[in-house]
Amino acid sequence: MSHQKIIPDLNSLNNYVARVKQQPFAWFSNDCLTFTNGAFKAMYGKGWADDWVGKYHKGNETFKRDQLRKIFKARTIEEAISGKLTRVDGLPPKGCLVLTDQCRRWVIGKAMGIAWGRHALFLNDDGLEALPIENITSAWNINEV
Repeated sequence: MSHQKIIPDLNSLNNYVARVKQQPFAWFSNDCLTFTNGAFKAMYGKGWADDWVGKYHKGNETFKRDQLRKIFKARTIEEAISGKLTRVDGLPPKGCLVLTDQCRRWVIGKAMGIAWGRHALFLNDDGLEALPIENITSAWNINEV
């Protein structure tokens, strides 16, 4: 079985970020899952969590952590993501999915964002916020198919 490295389309990622950079956080339409999933769609033609969209809430209410653990069959968000993507050690390349606990935290206790060079982009009430890459706690990427 041969493995082929997947190259992200960073121009499409740049265009996506430019389009959404001033869109504020909004549950279920522009939250950290939909933002990062959209970034992966821009880069790869499909999201990293297409099958998760819509599964973390009912109506306008997000599920609590215990409910999320049952739905996604993982104790932590890191464990759940690691079942879908490859963990990145060290400085993540642009476009990687990242987590931080240094900005507004959601139900999962962390915020998901996208690595952006020396920064990572996260959603806040006014749009995208850039934090120094040193503030991330974990990172993942699509490496091979």
